[in-house]
Amino acid sequence: METVLALATLLGGLAAAWYFWDKYREVKTPSKAPASAGMRTRKHAPASPVVVRAQTRAFCVLMGEDEGATRSALHASRDVVVSALKESGARLVETPADTVLAEFGGAVDGVAAAIAARDALLVANQGAAPATRVHYRFGIDQGEIDQSQAGPAGLAVEGAAALALRAHTDGIQLSEAVRVQLPSDVALTTSPVEGLGHVLTAGGPQARAGPLQLETLDLPLPGRPSILLLPFKALDDTEGRASALAEGLRIDVQNALTKMSGVFLIGAGSANAMRGVPAAEAGRRTGVRHVLEGSVRQSGDRVRVGVELIDTANNAVIWSQRYDRLLAETFALQDEITEKIVTALDVRLSGGEQARIWRKCLIEPKAREHFYNGVQSFFRMNAESMASARACFERVAERVPDSPLGATWVALTLWFDVTRGWAPDPVVARDRAGEWAERAAAMPDADGQAQTVLGNVRLLQRRFDEALVIARQALTIRPGCSNANIFLANVLLHCGEPTTAIVHAKRAIRYMPVYPPWFAEILAASYRDAGLVDLAVIAAREALRIAPSAVHGRLILTSALVRSGWLADARRVVGEVRKLDPALTLTRYAQAQPFRDEGVVARIAADLRAAGLPDPSPVNA
Repeated sequence: METVLALATLLGGLAAAWYFWDKYREVKTPSKAPASAGMRTRKHAPASPVVVRAQTRAFCVLMGEDEGATRSALHASRDVVVSALKESGARLVETPADTVLAEFGGAVDGVAAAIAARDALLVANQGAAPATRVHYRFGIDQGEIDQSQAGPAGLAVEGAAALALRAHTDGIQLSEAVRVQLPSDVALTTSPVEGLGHVLTAGGPQARAGPLQLETLDLPLPGRPSILLLPFKALDDTEGRASALAEGLRIDVQNALTKMSGVFLIGAGSANAMRGVPAAEAGRRTGVRHVLEGSVRQSGDRVRVGVELIDTANNAVIWSQRYDRLLAETFALQDEITEKIVTALDVRLSGGEQARIWRKCLIEPKAREHFYNGVQSFFRMNAESMASARACFERVAERVPDSPLGATWVALTLWFDVTRGWAPDPVVARDRAGEWAERAAAMPDADGQAQTVLGNVRLLQRRFDEALVIARQALTIRPGCSNANIFLANVLLHCGEPTTAIVHAKRAIRYMPVYPPWFAEILAASYRDAGLVDLAVIAAREALRIAPSAVHGRLILTSALVRSGWLADARRVVGEVRKLDPALTLTRYAQAQPFRDEGVVARIAADLRAAGLPDPSPVNA
């Protein structure tokens, strides 16, 4: 049955491609196509060869649990694109699995072929399950493909690659040299993109506003109760106190739910990206069934909190409650709200989870105020706010030294300073993060966040066995935490267990669908070291799509491209690295990689050396 459905999907896509191809070829008869808005009437330039480059974007690679289904989806989508381009008269060249590269005699044929391929994919995706939908991004530049032993190359190949990287999903982006070849009366919508040319859309979907990670994404619902906690709203907040309380209370409930293996919880960072989005839409876009909304109003030493739990399947409120309490009772209130959610979702807790979740701390009023102010500053995520948050958490640790909260969050702020490049001395900040995390992790009611930091500090200190034990402890305490999963994946990758690292990196991305690019970088490196270089290329390109100036993501991509046999493209990517970081050398990069097996570092160094990364002081392979 699956084969029949796949064949039907493919045939449907090809039929659509033929339809759009015939339709678009009508542009050669000017009277049959209306003039495009904003395009001046002109004679188009004489035909010159163009290169069409199509690159995969597939969330099954980033989140899929079935590798067989992922590969089947990738192969089927590639067949759709290749068939449509062939039927349009393309000269195709062999490329790695994530890319299709073709040459056409002129822009009209090349653009029409890209439209046909894109629309065939749109039809195919309509008949596919959300988890197996595969998209492509198209870049078109003027010129020819140069063939060499290193693989297809040339300015047009490089230009099309840059254009494809900047295109939105299912989008077609072309250079100005290609655009001027098109007749002026072609019904196309174009808009300029700084430094690259014009974005073209023709009968396809427009880029949707919102996080790039969720572009064209339809996430299937998990197999267990799933929930997103939207940021709580602060009402009548003239003094700014209610907003800190609202953020702190929401994070309290979030942390409690993270410790429950029976709940599928969207990470707080992704929830923040849904701020202001209606509950039903936020749940649909992040792929969960339930959404919790809340509001906080503070007056003196009293606080009023309203919460409601929404079933997004029918946009119905299944539970709501209003609480009028003293400010000192907010930690107890966190427990009550969490317990109501657990009951409403019919979540069963193990004995260990029961012991970890229901705890009340920071009764001391000033410590509680510092904590909530610190949480609010923390999630602003910049160097100044992180320093402010750390000062607040240090005060919490001073006032309540027997609580792990202050020490845990100090460690988190220091770790983010290190990873975001905000620390004046990263080594000093890293070691301080380890000290604070070790202090918090030793306390009996540590919530696991300190262990996530401590495990990765131990990794950077090359204390590999300790790093593995501690990172696994963090996941035991916080099974539903995106950070616990991705930090464990990072430790596993560098300790020689890339296959297991893939599992946890994918879970982290699913829990945090608006994920930072380094999540995709860890997944890409894990794929590479597990020998799945085609999937590594796709994951690395996704990291660059989100962070176009990322150097580390480019180096992972370079290594994967070398291993896939496309040396020319690897050299192109290294050229971009050298522009972004002229001082980077192979030795400097290799020495910073905390792999347990030096042979892994040697192989990465060999990849980068082959691609042309400068090596003034060669690393011995």
